[in-house]
Amino acid sequence: MNPKSEIKNRFYGQFKNHLPARATVLLLALATASSPAQTYTVLHAFSGSAGGANPYGGLTLSGTNLYGTTAYGGSYGYGTVFKMHTDGTGFAVLHNFTGSDGSSPEAALVLSGTTLYGTTPYTLNYFGGIVFKLNTDGSGFRVLKQYSSGNGGGVPVGGLVLSGTNLYGTTEYTAIIGGGASGYGTIFKMNTDGSDYTVLWNFSGTNGNGPCATLLLDGPTLYGTTWGGGSFPDFNCGTVFRVNTDGTGFMLLQSFTITNGDDCFGSLVLSGTTLYGTTWYGGNVPGGGLGAGTVFKLNTDGSGFDLLKSFYGTNGAAPSAGMSLSGTTLYGTTTYTKIDEMMLLPTGFGTVFQLNTDGTGFRVLKQFTGGDGGNPYAGLVLSGSTLYGTTWDGGSSNNGVVFSVSIAPPTASTFPQNQTAEIGSPVDFTPDIAGCPPVTCQLFFNGTCLMCCGTDGCLILTNADFSMSGTYTVVVTNLFGAVTSAPITLNVIPPVERRPVPGINLMGDAGSMMYLDYADSLSPAVNWSTLDSVTLTGTSELYFDLTKPLPPLRFYRIWQTGTPSVVPSLTLPAMIPAITLTGNIGDKLRVDYINQFGPTDAWVTLDTVTLTNTSQLYFDVSAPGQPVRLWRIVPVP
Repeated sequence: MNPKSEIKNRFYGQFKNHLPARATVLLLALATASSPAQTYTVLHAFSGSAGGANPYGGLTLSGTNLYGTTAYGGSYGYGTVFKMHTDGTGFAVLHNFTGSDGSSPEAALVLSGTTLYGTTPYTLNYFGGIVFKLNTDGSGFRVLKQYSSGNGGGVPVGGLVLSGTNLYGTTEYTAIIGGGASGYGTIFKMNTDGSDYTVLWNFSGTNGNGPCATLLLDGPTLYGTTWGGGSFPDFNCGTVFRVNTDGTGFMLLQSFTITNGDDCFGSLVLSGTTLYGTTWYGGNVPGGGLGAGTVFKLNTDGSGFDLLKSFYGTNGAAPSAGMSLSGTTLYGTTTYTKIDEMMLLPTGFGTVFQLNTDGTGFRVLKQFTGGDGGNPYAGLVLSGSTLYGTTWDGGSSNNGVVFSVSIAPPTASTFPQNQTAEIGSPVDFTPDIAGCPPVTCQLFFNGTCLMCCGTDGCLILTNADFSMSGTYTVVVTNLFGAVTSAPITLNVIPPVERRPVPGINLMGDAGSMMYLDYADSLSPAVNWSTLDSVTLTGTSELYFDLTKPLPPLRFYRIWQTGTPSVVPSLTLPAMIPAITLTGNIGDKLRVDYINQFGPTDAWVTLDTVTLTNTSQLYFDVSAPGQPVRLWRIVPVP
């Protein structure tokens, strides 16, 4: 018997048995594209040899350490227990299964202090499975329970839950007779030292068949699922149940009927008095027919059952694991991506998805491609803003991977600052955004939303006017949260006429006559034209080229007659703002400036000018090299 083949054949067989009746519906439904992937990282790709291969079970998180199992690989080929850090470093094999001490673990581990507990469904001859423990440094491996033939046999496929010194688990079958498994399965408990093994419940078929998911423990009550059985024996579609930790009070909470789900392979998650889970297939799709799996909810007393999601099309197929819950958001995996309508089999490499607990907000966070992992059978663990999980296949050696998916809310490394703008000019409020896409940006003015766009657009107001002066906020939102800027003040001011002009620094003997020429190109035969002649009042002074309009290129030279004691030279340090001042001759005008970005009332006085003409230029020679400036002209009494 090959566990990997058994698992896949079992699931494929179930799809084959049920899919023909819904093939026509699925043909019409394969149109939904997956959403953009989030920040996805392959933390470790299994090699298939010493490092293990094919992780079927989920991960256990403790601090910055992840613990898990592989169903194959290792020194003997029967699987491993491994650990690694959440950043992908420090991978180490803690235990190599030999076959006689366990084979092909399929479930996540449970951690208590420095001790890990787990199960394998098989041993060397597939003669029942085991319950084991080992320390987190790899020492102290011990078989706590060895299942044998007869009615005491069993196949513990699911993981364990721990309460004090008691371990609780399930066996998928009840007996192992003649090398084969039979019966409907059990719920058991035992002490962490291996003693006092007790069967709490034997399933009968009508109340469930084949529990293979890890139980959910809430106080004195255990909740779980079965992939078969139920009160609808004609369908045999699985159940949700509860039972007390002493074996009393068994209650069938839900029997599935194909149309509302079929085959629960995953565990449950609890929020208040509401349970959430998945079915491998079944459910409803638009127009009738059956889906490729569901997400459901029901109350702990069995009431309030509702389908939150029926999978179909290309948004995921066959969710085999339970989900993780954070607030009102569920995170889960689908083993496949869609149903092949020709072969009537699930295809694709699977997905990671999210869904709100009211059934809204479904989104594919990651669609696996094979090279980055494929076919996750296990659920996810959440730490902060990161999900961790495993895939059975895919990766660089096609032996599965450990991965992480970031679900961080957006961050803005730079939000817009307070700014001053001239009337008629554009105003840019676009933030510098990081975080998981897709992201939406909204601009609010005095509490009212003015515009909304994604990160491929800009929050730009065109043609500013005085009514736009006020307080703004920018809100950046993605699937996982929002971040809001501090209040941003905009002050719109009247425009001041100015234009940039070349500021040419002429250098030579004081009192000498300089000739300044220009050319608009440097051709082999340069045609120099005279711009002006200047008598220097010092050894260096600025000359402003007021040509309107300036050409795209302009070159300058300076020369003088005779034999000067200082060779004339020039530099072009910058373009200088030439500000137009108008008024009556003799009027006094004060020229102030302010930085465009920063405090909106931080005006600085540049100069006070007495007009000698009704229109003249003022040159702000301090502007080059400084932040962007705006100016105002203030009459002086």
